[in-house]
Amino acid sequence: MPQVLPLRVLHVITTTTVGGAEVQLARLIQASDPRRFKHVVVGLSPEGLLASRMRRAGAKVLSLDLEPSLIKGVGGLVRLASIIRRQRPHLVQGWMYHANLMGLLAARLAGSYPVVWGIRCTDMEFYRYRQGTRVLVQVCARLSSWPSAIVSNSRRGLEFHARRGYPAAKMRVVHNGIRVPATAPDPAMRDEMRRRLGVGPDDLLVGHVARFDPMKDHANLMAAAQVVARQDRRAHFVLMGLGVDDGNPVFEPALNLPLAGRCHLLGRQAEVTPWLAAMDLHVSSSAFGEGLSNAVGEAMALQVPNVVTDLGDNRLLVGDTGLVVPPRRPERLAEAILSLLGMPAEDRAAMGAQARERIREHFSQEVMARAFESIYQELLSKEPWGKTRTP
Repeated sequence: MPQVLPLRVLHVITTTTVGGAEVQLARLIQASDPRRFKHVVVGLSPEGLLASRMRRAGAKVLSLDLEPSLIKGVGGLVRLASIIRRQRPHLVQGWMYHANLMGLLAARLAGSYPVVWGIRCTDMEFYRYRQGTRVLVQVCARLSSWPSAIVSNSRRGLEFHARRGYPAAKMRVVHNGIRVPATAPDPAMRDEMRRRLGVGPDDLLVGHVARFDPMKDHANLMAAAQVVARQDRRAHFVLMGLGVDDGNPVFEPALNLPLAGRCHLLGRQAEVTPWLAAMDLHVSSSAFGEGLSNAVGEAMALQVPNVVTDLGDNRLLVGDTGLVVPPRRPERLAEAILSLLGMPAEDRAAMGAQARERIREHFSQEVMARAFESIYQELLSKEPWGKTRTP
């Protein structure tokens, strides 16, 4: 019986540093069957922290080291096409708008390669971002008939892009994949992280993991946190993410009463799992644009219940293991936080255990990887792309 060679997938992604799409790509590589799939990752920008993790999982990782300029971009496009010709993948997959466009054009320059686009946002308020980003989004919409398939990480993201002219017939939904630890969080680790913050055993720790960005709506969170702090003296808050520090004026309330001493701004953290395990409750306060929150799913996998705003597929993600509130309504957000903090500890723990099981059954990284592999097989079963490409 002839040996079946693994299918080669070349991924184009903006960075290999820690971020939502980047983490999902790393998890896809980790959960893939190495006998059936081989992965090559090309980062547009200089190599980041996740590159070594991807290599350990078996991927080849390359970097174009691009800087944000038109001349560099054109040169990078030519280099990317050359890499595709050398690697001879069975298909090319892009992750987010910049990488989608670069991957598509480079694959066209390199020859006949099926291309999969990855989109990860919904209901974006693009006027809040640079003109270059807005132009990029418009160009991608005009070229969206070119890819062989378009994968969204949420149903609402699919609907949003279909309204912007993306071909619905080519679109698929593959929700984020979350790594579920084999065992429950270590109580000793939880206690240690809380001691670092000065949080006592009877205090309740509310967490928020997100970079500082208009879509994450930290101002909404801070307004709700002040209400909660006034009404529940046990409540502490811990916020982490790029740009989340006391030099940012949005976080001035963290320095003053009623939050003084009870709101901890940690900035970017290389490893968030220990901090998530230390929380009694996790919050996603986003105002727009959220597809499916990695941070919410990761908190659920660690048995932490969530309060989320009703964006993207977050309602589907949490199910009945958390509470869902409208975006931009700090009073409703505060009310939901207080409701869960006011539950008996054993009831909150039971909700967290249900959250972990929900992730394991429906949103694990293994479920995500099988879904992507099914899409790859579907595309490659069609001529002419089903023909074997020899390296």
